[in-house]
Amino acid sequence: MSSSSEHGDDAKRAKKPGPPRNPNAEVYDDSDSTWPMVIVQWRDAHTGEPGWTYLSDYEPEPCLPLTVGWVVPDCKDGYLTIAGTVMNTADSPDVVSDLNHIPWENIVACYSLSTYMPINWNTELRD
Repeated sequence: MSSSSEHGDDAKRAKKPGPPRNPNAEVYDDSDSTWPMVIVQWRDAHTGEPGWTYLSDYEPEPCLPLTVGWVVPDCKDGYLTIAGTVMNTADSPDVVSDLNHIPWENIVACYSLSTYMPINWNTELRD
């Protein structure tokens, strides 16, 4: 039998929600405090058919969008925040646009794209 203090310790050790892991280790590392570029597949809320719907004929379909952009570190608790556009530098931008806040529990997969980008891509663009 466990005591309530043991349950409290378990809660403290519990990892915050994050993206699913995969065996190829290609998933975004949620401890990364930089601005990595990622592609995220996630379950979105959506509506059915407009107007009256006969439930006997209705077959709900999954809505799994893909979002690509830069992870905004430590933006909103419980969400992975993606910026679709960054200004000036990709590793420490001062202006962003197209922010998406995706609940961690809705994320199906999240892969880092940084392994496919040249290390100096940002400096090459400025020259």
